Amino acid sequence: MAIPPPDLRVLCRRLASTPVDDLPHICPLLVSHVLRCGEALSAVPETKAKDKSSETATLVHRLRTHITTLLTGKSASGRFAAVSLVKAVVDVGGWESLRASDAWIRGLISILGKPDPLVSKELCVITLTKIYSLLQGYQTLVREMATPTLPSFVTAMLNLVKPPASSKALKVPTSFVDTVAGSLANIVALYPTTTRPFNAQIRAAFKAYVAPTMSDAVIVPQSLRESARSLLIVLHYTAPKNGSSDEWVKGIKSYIKEAHATADQVFRAVRESWESTAGYRVDTVRTDGEPFGGGDEADELPAWTGVTAGSERLAGLIGQLIEYLKVPTKAPVTVPVGELLDLASRITLITLPKPTTGEDSVETNPAISRDEKAELWSVLPEVHMAILNLHTVLLCRLAANALPLATDILDQMVRVFTSGRHIAPIRETVYVLAKDLLEISGPGLLKLTVDSMAPVIQSTCQDILRATGHYDSPAGGKQDSNSTTNPNPNPKKPTAGKNGAGILNPQKAQSSGNADAYLTASTTTTSSSSDPIFAAALSLLPLFLSRLPQRHLSPEARGLVDRTAILANSKQAMLASVLNPYKDTRGRYYPTILPFLIRQFLADQEVEVLRTNLMRIGAGVSQTVATSWDPEEGLEELAAAAANTGEKEEEEEDEEDEEMVDAEADADKEADAQLAAEDQNQKSKAAAAAAAGVWGAATEKSAAAGETSSKPNPFATVPIDSPESRARRAAQGLVNKPKRKIEEEAANPPKRVTRSSRRKTLDAEEETSATTTAEVSEELATPAPAPAPAKPVVAVMEQKEDEDDGEDSDSGESVQIDMSLEDSEDEEDEE
Repeated sequence: MAIPPPDLRVLCRRLASTPVDDLPHICPLLVSHVLRCGEALSAVPETKAKDKSSETATLVHRLRTHITTLLTGKSASGRFAAVSLVKAVVDVGGWESLRASDAWIRGLISILGKPDPLVSKELCVITLTKIYSLLQGYQTLVREMATPTLPSFVTAMLNLVKPPASSKALKVPTSFVDTVAGSLANIVALYPTTTRPFNAQIRAAFKAYVAPTMSDAVIVPQSLRESARSLLIVLHYTAPKNGSSDEWVKGIKSYIKEAHATADQVFRAVRESWESTAGYRVDTVRTDGEPFGGGDEADELPAWTGVTAGSERLAGLIGQLIEYLKVPTKAPVTVPVGELLDLASRITLITLPKPTTGEDSVETNPAISRDEKAELWSVLPEVHMAILNLHTVLLCRLAANALPLATDILDQMVRVFTSGRHIAPIRETVYVLAKDLLEISGPGLLKLTVDSMAPVIQSTCQDILRATGHYDSPAGGKQDSNSTTNPNPNPKKPTAGKNGAGILNPQKAQSSGNADAYLTASTTTTSSSSDPIFAAALSLLPLFLSRLPQRHLSPEARGLVDRTAILANSKQAMLASVLNPYKDTRGRYYPTILPFLIRQFLADQEVEVLRTNLMRIGAGVSQTVATSWDPEEGLEELAAAAANTGEKEEEEEDEEDEEMVDAEADADKEADAQLAAEDQNQKSKAAAAAAAGVWGAATEKSAAAGETSSKPNPFATVPIDSPESRARRAAQGLVNKPKRKIEEEAANPPKRVTRSSRRKTLDAEEETSATTTAEVSEELATPAPAPAPAKPVVAVMEQKEDEDDGEDSDSGESVQIDMSLEDSEDEEDEE
């Protein structure tokens, strides 16, 4: 059993004891009591109430009875207090309070027709809108309460805001009209079928607030303009069946056509070079009198006269197009992007004349007076800003689908900015639009497009530096030729880029030449914190580093952005600069600003993570580039160093070639020396054999035969000797080289030995060694013949000569075999 809250008991007591005329004074206290009784007001009453539960239900019933009595009473003060309590009870009472609010709805609607104060009627409108919005979730309550009473509510509101005759003033203030417009916009969106019969009346009552001009009798605030525009747009919800999308497209195209008709009148002083891509034809405009437009017809906007009024009407129509893109639709719609860009192209092609040449830079109509032309130049920036706002909303609505439109929109933006950069609102609008453009299409921009954004980059940095106290040029003003070229007396370290992006005047540039001194300067001023231009420029600055292709930026522009990031103490911009290092066309990296970032944000977690990961990279980069702020400084030294490096590499290659040739020559010399030593050794051995007798001569003969062949002759007659002498002759046959091979190597200089040819040579030598070893082993295994009888010396010499003849014939065959092997090895070397 729930105990009744004390606030409910106090509330009922105060309503019963307080005089009716004093209730408005204690309304805040009464409303606070109601808000603390939400649980009791939203509780479902029990069928069998007992004790405390019945007491709570009794107090709730007593409260509702008090409110109903006050609402239907004769006192205006009591009705005001009742309306306030109804609003509070409905907010916290839930379905139980809505179910019991039928009598309250009818009482609130009746107050709109009584002579009560306007504040009571406005509160009634707000309360009824809240009730109808809450009823939408309960179809039973909609059928029982909303449908029967809603037409009376709409009729009562339209009667209050009915536009008066042209000679009479408005009956209610514009703030009340604004409240009614917002209420009707919500009601139409929730109950389109019920409000369909009031479509024409709503249009007639609020069309005058869509695009007001100075020709109107009423000054319309911006909030009422937006509310009226939203209300007229949501009327497409009332279209029968599935025609809401077609109704939306029809409405937006009608306003585009009206904007073109207004531009025909406003721009009659200029000979336009624009050609419509959407099929619109410019009407012939009279040149006598003042431009005019509008009318008194039901489907026309109020009449206007004069260039200023026409520009206000044109800007208002563009604002209506913006609301079409902002207000939610009932069903998917087809946005006429081509027609919107066609209108924007027409307006942006007309730019302000240059200050140096005046009107000569723009082709004007000689039939129009000079005063009208001057008036056109004065109001043109307002129309340009409206077009830029249209582009911003279009990008927001289309999101990534706006990528094909980015280039055209950027061209129009730069065109407007170039002619009106001295106007602060234009700069602010351009900064906001440029931020959206870079987020969508920045990385894919071409170099020509990035170069066209140089004025925007320069102006952004100037506005930031001006707000932080580091720039003394007039706001939005253009510098003279002396200050834009090089205000710093040191030509190698300019404080301004080639495009005139000066940072400081000459005195401040000299005093702030050290970049470390920038960190001790004040980064913000009192006025910059609330300056919308500074906020827009500061949010755009990091995107120049993170979203633009850095290879397309000029060194001057990148240096200016880096300086501005440091001076403005912008952590996001400095992070973007460190994470996107700049590399020029020669492949050299621009100096990193990581030390400035670390010094300025010591305790920042993001900076600490970046420092631990990029400090080594930053140090490596800083060693390979110049450390000054001027990107052009040191280019000649780096080029000379690169040239010296190339020459050193060529010299090292030549030295390597010479060392290789010398190594080959040394190898040849060593081989010649080894062959000479072997020849000397053979000669000494031959001399020793000759001194020993006949067997020495036979040994010399065998050594000579070994010199004429590459391996021992298996057909030669082996003289009878001891095993030691046979082993000695076998060893001589393995060591000695054929004389013919030595002579050929001496005649032909050695070639450069490659890896493949060297391997082939080694394989051939291994095969030759294996064959020779096998033959020698077979020779040693053959048993020695019986000793021959002694013969005279002469006979022995003759027999030796015969043997020599036999050996010559056998050795000739052996030499032929060896020559064929040498030829095959030469062919392999040549391959």
